[in-house]
Amino acid sequence: MKLGVTVVMVPYNDEERALTRLLRDLMPSLRLYRRVIDFELLVIDNSQHRLPRLAEAVRENGAFPAKYLWNEGHNLYYGPALNLAVRVASHPLLLYVCANHGRMQDPTWLWDLLEPLVKDPDGKVALTGSFFPSGPPSKLGFPDSLEWIHVQGGVFAARTDVLAKHPYPEGEYAHWGSDVYQSLQLLHRGYRLVEVPSVRSVWRSRVEGHWKFIHDEA
Repeated sequence: MKLGVTVVMVPYNDEERALTRLLRDLMPSLRLYRRVIDFELLVIDNSQHRLPRLAEAVRENGAFPAKYLWNEGHNLYYGPALNLAVRVASHPLLLYVCANHGRMQDPTWLWDLLEPLVKDPDGKVALTGSFFPSGPPSKLGFPDSLEWIHVQGGVFAARTDVLAKHPYPEGEYAHWGSDVYQSLQLLHRGYRLVEVPSVRSVWRSRVEGHWKFIHDEA
C-alpha cells in the first residue's frame, strides 16, 4: 500500500511566483516519487482575486488528484489556511511548500522531510523541517523550559491527524508567529520536532549553500 501525502500551497496574489513554485520546484519531486507515494495536491488560495492560470495548472496537472480552493477574496492568513487544508486533506501526512519563495536544487528533498515521519515507530514525530530560534516561549504563553526552537514555516512535513488535534492559532498569531506557536504547542504536548539538514528555510533573509531545497527571500 502506498504512503499517502497531501501537498499544500497557500498563494497570495502573486500568480507568477506560485506557478514557478508549483512547476519548477514541486512537480519534479512529486513525479519522482509517484510510484511509491500517493499524492494529492491542495491549493488554498488566499488571493484577493482568483488566479486562473494557477487554478488550471493545479487541476489539469495530469498526474495527481488536485483541488484548488479560492476563498472568495478573503485572506485566511497562514495558520487558518493550513487548518482548512488539514480539514480537507485525504492523507495521513501533509507536506507544505511556500508559494512565494523557494528553490529546489535536488528533487529528493521531499523524501528527506517525510522519512522521519514514516520511520517514527511511536508517532511522536509531529513536524519536520528547518530549525530556527523561537525566542522565549513565554512570549507566546508557553513555559520557557521548552526548547527555544521552531520549524520555520516555509517548508515542512507533518502528521495530518496531529495538526487536526492541535490546530494553528487564530487571532493574534494567525499569521506572524504562527509557525513558532505551532512548534511550541506541539513540544508542549509531548511531540517531537525533527530537523532535516538537507532543507533550509529562513525568514526575511537570503542564504547560499548546497541544501536540496532552500526557502528564503531570493
